[in-house]
Amino acid sequence: MQVDVFVHGATPCGIMAAIVAARAGLTVVIQAPENGIGGMLTGGLGIGDAPLDFQNWRGVTQEFTNAIIALTGYTAGATNAWHFLPSQALAVLTGMIAAEPNIILRLRESIDRVDRNEVKQQNGQIASSTDARATQISAIHTVPCTWLSGAPAAGDTYEAKVYLDASYNGGLMLHAKVPHRVGREGADEFGEWPYAGVLVGHEHNFTSTVDLVDDRGNLLGYGGWQPLEAFGQADRRFMALGYRNCITNIAGANNLGFPPPPGYDPDDFTDEVQIGNAVHPGGGLSILTRSYAFNPLRRSALYDPVKAQVALADTWDDMTERERQEGWFRYASTEAQLGQFPDKFMTNGSDIRGSVAWEFTLTASDRRRHEIREQTAYRELGRLHTFQNDARVDPAVRARFAGWGLCADEWQTDHILLPGWPSEVYERHGRRLIGQETVTYRHVAYRTNWPDQIAVGAYFMDSKAKSIWALPYGGNEIEGSYEVQNFVDADGDTVGSSNYNTFGIPMRAVLPPVGTCDNLAVCWNVSASELAFSAIRLEPFLCAVGEAVGHMAVESVATGVPMARLKYEPVKARLQAAGLMIQRYATVTP
Repeated sequence: MQVDVFVHGATPCGIMAAIVAARAGLTVVIQAPENGIGGMLTGGLGIGDAPLDFQNWRGVTQEFTNAIIALTGYTAGATNAWHFLPSQALAVLTGMIAAEPNIILRLRESIDRVDRNEVKQQNGQIASSTDARATQISAIHTVPCTWLSGAPAAGDTYEAKVYLDASYNGGLMLHAKVPHRVGREGADEFGEWPYAGVLVGHEHNFTSTVDLVDDRGNLLGYGGWQPLEAFGQADRRFMALGYRNCITNIAGANNLGFPPPPGYDPDDFTDEVQIGNAVHPGGGLSILTRSYAFNPLRRSALYDPVKAQVALADTWDDMTERERQEGWFRYASTEAQLGQFPDKFMTNGSDIRGSVAWEFTLTASDRRRHEIREQTAYRELGRLHTFQNDARVDPAVRARFAGWGLCADEWQTDHILLPGWPSEVYERHGRRLIGQETVTYRHVAYRTNWPDQIAVGAYFMDSKAKSIWALPYGGNEIEGSYEVQNFVDADGDTVGSSNYNTFGIPMRAVLPPVGTCDNLAVCWNVSASELAFSAIRLEPFLCAVGEAVGHMAVESVATGVPMARLKYEPVKARLQAAGLMIQRYATVTP
């Protein structure tokens, strides 16, 4: 099949890029090794971490937002607008793709081989004779994902003018042998002390007091012994995986409870029984942490002003509309609040740390990635079923889980293991391009504009744990989160990864170096240090990046200049003509 633009990954940023290209008259194929579209927006990340104090997206991403808020009623503020149910996101994104006849959707296909050839550049050639020749992707060969349910794909050979990697794990980069980073750089590589690399002995943002050894000193299945690593050392570890779920405490047919996963064996969950029966030193139940996949965090994506006024009666008259909306969907912090207005709730999910999380990104096999999805879903759903139903578990724990369940109206056509379970596991970062420019800690911690900026966002550097290990006398230690560490700069101001600053993505960070693979760009795994990417990785931010990359693809096809050799000014003109936000501040500080 010959098309203008090939997009690997049916993620939100890939969909935005594809729609931009299709509306410009280009033919586009979206290929993905999954059953469904939408990545984590349809997979349970219905609590979008948008910038808190401004809206950084426009264009096609705004069309998605407008369609969402028409369903939910949450309109006051960027964060509220990105609060929705998985089924709502799926309906909106499905409709947006269906409205574009130039988009061909090819699901359940895995990349088998990428052909590359050496070409003599005819346009955009720079002075150096060394750089006048370059490699480009000439074709991508796919095979059917026979391990997935649904109608089998046939596989195909795709020839395109532009190739975009919009996958979470950077699979196209891997198959095309484009240089990329994995895991954590050492602290010296970009001068990112004291945050980068291994953070042994430093504070972390989540604590868990549950012992990781049984009463005989044997290691449970949720950690290892502390590795012998140096502070600041590079490694190949990745953030914890996790499932973001949708659960309900409304009795009735839509409440499925927590059913046993296929092949459930109670003996597989003896560790869960011990965890469920553990006494939390601070009072309450230790299983209420996100580590164990049960945390009804936000109310469902429907703003009910009548119920909200009752719930927030004491402060209602003094609140802005934005505060009322935020107060309602956050009205779920106590047992009384959860029971006062039964609802559907988005959960903050689980943290699956360790080697399985690292393998999920590092493997080149889409089949193995699917197996890991199923294996981790078995553990997570099996744990919930055990806490709710196993007679070996403390009655107080079972009572805490009683009345809750998966939702029969979520994840019915695309799911893992069984209907009602999410369609995707939350992969917080994957391979990262080694591009023409690299975004690092300093660009994120300080207000940074680039001279070739294509998108802007704001967040703090937020890393979920990379590993957890047992302590010899009880409890555990979690390693890998740096958000609580600070330092004092030359002006005497405190600077830390928790700084919430606006920063941008330069065009050079989505492009390989000239001559490396000139007709490829990335939408998700931008060129950044692991530390900086922990602030970039948000869906609203990367939707804006993906949309900008779509305009870059249009410019490349229209002019015949390969992506890696594009000049910024014509791209900037396209972004401005589309009304996109590419800078928030006028001062450029490269």
